[in-house]
Amino acid sequence: MNERDLKYYCHLVESGNYTATAKHFQVTQPAISAALKRLETQYGTQLLSQANHRARLVTTAAGQVLYIRARKLIQEFAQVALDVQHADDQKVRLGFSHNAASIWLPTVIETFAHHHLLPAIATTVAMSEPLFDQLHHHKLDAAILSTLQPMQSADLQVFQLTTHPLCVLVNRHHPLSQQSMIQATDLQQVPIIARLPHSLPRTALAQYCQQRQLQPNIIYEAHSNQLVEKLVARNLGIGFVIAGSVSLSQDVVAVPLKSSEAITCYMQLVVRKSFLPTARQVHCISLLKQIPTQG
Repeated sequence: MNERDLKYYCHLVESGNYTATAKHFQVTQPAISAALKRLETQYGTQLLSQANHRARLVTTAAGQVLYIRARKLIQEFAQVALDVQHADDQKVRLGFSHNAASIWLPTVIETFAHHHLLPAIATTVAMSEPLFDQLHHHKLDAAILSTLQPMQSADLQVFQLTTHPLCVLVNRHHPLSQQSMIQATDLQQVPIIARLPHSLPRTALAQYCQQRQLQPNIIYEAHSNQLVEKLVARNLGIGFVIAGSVSLSQDVVAVPLKSSEAITCYMQLVVRKSFLPTARQVHCISLLKQIPTQG
């Protein structure tokens, strides 16, 4: 059994056709037949059957088991290749969710520049879902993510960094700006500049409203925290963001929620358990764990 035979076999199962499989890999049809024969000889059982030479191939029970296992092996082969190639560049491929980038990326860059290690990291900023996908496919080594619950994962090491509360952005001329804290009863019918659905601040806002039985008066959905802040600066409404994720203009203040109604965001460093770091990369990961004490 080799990787090439498994690739031929999986495509043969998926296409159900020798000619299509041979064309896909730009080889002869006998090469595909020989690969199947080697696999059937190795395992001592029939993997595919065909009523006649024009009929579509049918996968046997044993063949289906091999197909499922082979797909996983092919993916692992690809991931091994990525890891081996990545070992020489000595970099830590580091992802940031959008909120984590707003809060942490400047401090991370400053810290690594101070240690003369800025060339040792390659950064990516994206939504959490694609970051998880890149971690799973070995395209990232680690990520700093923001979530509303502490993470647990079978294939990731999780290190808690800090917590940041959900806060309310208010224009300085708005009556709410004079309060030391805001509670749900203050927000009835108040225009709200919200983030887009599925973003962390919007999910946090939805959780807050559900817990406090508040019907939010959302007048606009902004694509970024920065746009929320700019619209609040124009006094078009109030905004909900994770504290520390925006630089406040002179016209905007951040007011905390009442402590008993607070919503907390967890900042976490996650590292692939399958990541085999070099000494330099170990040092980089260690620096990332120390960021809270330096920022």
